[in-house]
Amino acid sequence: MTTRIPPNPHSPYANALPNARHLLPVPIFFPPPIPGKLALTGCARMAVVPTETLRDVTDLIEAGRIGELPPGLCVECVTAATGGDPEDPEDDHPAIAPMACRDCGGLSSQGVWCALCRQELHDAWWPTREAATS
Repeated sequence: MTTRIPPNPHSPYANALPNARHLLPVPIFFPPPIPGKLALTGCARMAVVPTETLRDVTDLIEAGRIGELPPGLCVECVTAATGGDPEDPEDDHPAIAPMACRDCGGLSSQGVWCALCRQELHDAWWPTREAATS
């Protein structure tokens, strides 16, 4: 597997690095993330859930074959998935300082919008994305 993994789909409300594919942790007793929705990533940001899964990548991570992962994956997501600390002070994707959400005023660890407001804004924008890009 050497093919570059494409990044997650675009959303102006996603705050994960746009040029990488992010891993989406799914707790065992929860349903899988819904394609087209925003979800929390392994690097503690939010990205659009793609339609295709990365089962082959997940299999490699579970087998401990990290050196065989394809290019294009978020390094911080892989680090979190393999039990490392994704908040490396030398990385290019540092943690976001807590701040007040622009819309609801609640404490946000996701930047100018909290995760809930970010998801609501994305859900309103997602059906109009074709018109917004043309």
